[in-house]
Amino acid sequence: MFRHGLLVGLILIVVSPALSQDAALQSPPDESPVNKEQIEAALKLTTAEAGKYTFTLQDEARSSAKLRTEPVLRWSNPSVGEIHGNVFLWTVNERPAVVGSLFKWFTPHTHMSHEFHSLAEVPLVGRYDDADAWTPGDPGVKFAPLPAAPAPASTSSQRLLQMKRLASDFAVTKIERDGNKQELRLLTQPIYRYAAPAQQILDGALFTFVQGTDPEVFLLLEARGAAGKEVWHFAPARMNSVQFVLRYQDREIWTAEILSSSDVYRHAQPYTSFMIKMP
Repeated sequence: MFRHGLLVGLILIVVSPALSQDAALQSPPDESPVNKEQIEAALKLTTAEAGKYTFTLQDEARSSAKLRTEPVLRWSNPSVGEIHGNVFLWTVNERPAVVGSLFKWFTPHTHMSHEFHSLAEVPLVGRYDDADAWTPGDPGVKFAPLPAAPAPASTSSQRLLQMKRLASDFAVTKIERDGNKQELRLLTQPIYRYAAPAQQILDGALFTFVQGTDPEVFLLLEARGAAGKEVWHFAPARMNSVQFVLRYQDREIWTAEILSSSDVYRHAQPYTSFMIKMP
């Protein structure tokens, strides 16, 4: 999450197509009476705020992304304070287009933040309460073939096992601004699964690497290509402005450099963040 002290107005993201989701919703641990009250308050706040965003892909059809009403992940991060958040997805034909992590601080801060990353392969326009808020000029993700991956299996259950094995071969190092490094933890179950036959996507899943249960990097895996000739592809997406290094089978395969506060708050990058001051 972006943790600079700048407080600004609201905004956000969009777009892409897919199919079915069977992943279980994961909840923050240690639901004491106090935490349970905070979790419920955060869920109510973030659900209401997510509904104020709309996203339109800048493709030929000007496709509109649809908000999935239930969060795909609920999280907390006790290492930084009392904070509870929810991850929402906006999809086009069931395929992930925008991912948003909306969260409420309880201590040591009290503000609310909305973080987004475009998962679209084209630029998009994000609106909040019918006003333009986020306009990344570049696509949110770029897919690439996964080196030495096996051919996608013939059944849905087998492909799920394949995707979980492939995801387990990735590792992510988070590098803070002060140089401190931390290895992130992969949630072994995908938080969303889909297919998009019209886009020649046989199967796909969204995985996440977390600190606590706070999502820091997302990983899309897709079996893409003509029928019978599909190949596994991957695309990562950050959910923090610090540096990340992604490795596959111990080989560095992607790096996300540090973003300045001006980059984040211009709301023109595929990743953006908003902090909303609250009592």
